[in-house]
Amino acid sequence: MSSLLSTLVPVCRANLRRTLGCWLMLTLIGPSGFAAAQAQPASQAPAASELTLYGLRLKDASAEDFIAAASAAGAPVQTRRADGTVVFDARAAGVPALQQLTLSTDKSAFVSARFVIKPYGQDNEALRQLLVKKYGVPFTADGARRPFPNFAGRFAPRGSFDWDFAGGMKLVYRQPALGDSTLSYTDVERAQRLPPAATAPLPDRAGSALENRF
Repeated sequence: MSSLLSTLVPVCRANLRRTLGCWLMLTLIGPSGFAAAQAQPASQAPAASELTLYGLRLKDASAEDFIAAASAAGAPVQTRRADGTVVFDARAAGVPALQQLTLSTDKSAFVSARFVIKPYGQDNEALRQLLVKKYGVPFTADGARRPFPNFAGRFAPRGSFDWDFAGGMKLVYRQPALGDSTLSYTDVERAQRLPPAATAPLPDRAGSALENRF
């Protein structure tokens, strides 16, 4: 009998402590607070960041601000078309693999900025490494959507890979089997409202750091 009591007493004490602890917690925070605490996820993903280029926020940017920013970063204007499209030579801006940049706008508001990029070699590898360092691992945009950790590997991967940003902005790297390889900064919602082909804008000042030039 004494041995049975010696076994049960610690168990009862532990259960009593647990019960008293729960009662005290409910007393302090109330039933509604306790329910809210249970519903709160263990961790929340950080809010999507703003997409920038040449140190400028691209969402709702103006064409003239974008032109000024690109020019200050070392990407001079080559051509300005009647439809608002602006073409830049991006090779002197110092970012590996970036060659020609085309800005598209709608009513002088930014729609997209698309770089034609070198599709192979050390320059391409260096660009992909810079992208991962700045934006993290991209997702596959073809087929099942999933992270693609080998994006910055030695050999350029075929297909499309993207990053999502605040305000419906998207950065897309495309490496097709045929045609130009590209890196595109796009306002998806505005682009979907367009008929074929338009030209884009951008606000703010250009930064001098390399990471602001892609």
